[in-house]
Amino acid sequence: MFTAKHYTKEFRYFKEQYGESMERMFAAVSDLYAEYWNDFFHFALFKDDHESWESAFTNTHKKYLEALRIHDARHVLELACGRGGFTNVLAEHTSGEVLGIDISRSQLSHTDRFKRPNLRFKRHDIMKVDELGQMFDAVVCMDAECYLPDKRIAIQKISGVMEPGARLLLLGWCKQSGLNRVQEEIVLYPFMKYWAIPSLETPANYRKYFAQSDFKVIEITDLNDQVKRNWEFGYESALSGIKKLSRKDFPRLIWKHMTLGSEGVRLIKEQFPAAIYVKVGYDTGFLRYVYFLVEKQ
Repeated sequence: MFTAKHYTKEFRYFKEQYGESMERMFAAVSDLYAEYWNDFFHFALFKDDHESWESAFTNTHKKYLEALRIHDARHVLELACGRGGFTNVLAEHTSGEVLGIDISRSQLSHTDRFKRPNLRFKRHDIMKVDELGQMFDAVVCMDAECYLPDKRIAIQKISGVMEPGARLLLLGWCKQSGLNRVQEEIVLYPFMKYWAIPSLETPANYRKYFAQSDFKVIEITDLNDQVKRNWEFGYESALSGIKKLSRKDFPRLIWKHMTLGSEGVRLIKEQFPAAIYVKVGYDTGFLRYVYFLVEKQ
């Protein structure tokens, strides 16, 4: 059993060595996620329990594209674009230039399959987004802000590369407000450790960060009810994976261009208990999936 002191040490590492931590983690787990989850690592929003996954993703993406006013966007940025699936969707729906950035080389190695004249990808850190030397009128970040070492500074830097009137769509993994230390240690800390997450913010804190960075809030919505099937699917996939996965699968899953050794095996193994703890976080309500749409003033 991990102690609070052990968790604190781990979270400090994730914050201070964020770049290295993300590179190594996704070199180990990117293909695992794609195999057991989906090529899109973000969540689908479901209208009801009967809607198909294909329909849910189509409608989810339509909602996000409309929120970003993508048809009229000239310069679009996806932060933590991963394997590039949604970045390609963005480029498909605009004649503007679309850039996807990610810190993980293993994730970006899958983006060569997308061939559009208005689409490009770049290895770059969100925490250094101000060094891109470019301004944008639509920015999106989905299911990745939780990994950032300092959310307040990240929002500030993102604001700095956005034109007045530009929109930021952020899909965030947040924690419920008002939790005590024991509740966080029991429910949230285990999966945060397994997923290299240094901290979770509350929706209220994000609202404060947006105000401090010259953003006007358009909409903040808790989506837990709409993403319930994603949590359940992740849990069921983890159970299925535990039954099927063996040591012979590890070399196939780990990115060939980074030597991880026993650490890579450990990182893969830890994804399965993480999925179980995520389900616990959802069932207790301690973990919240929140839609933030804001506009640069």
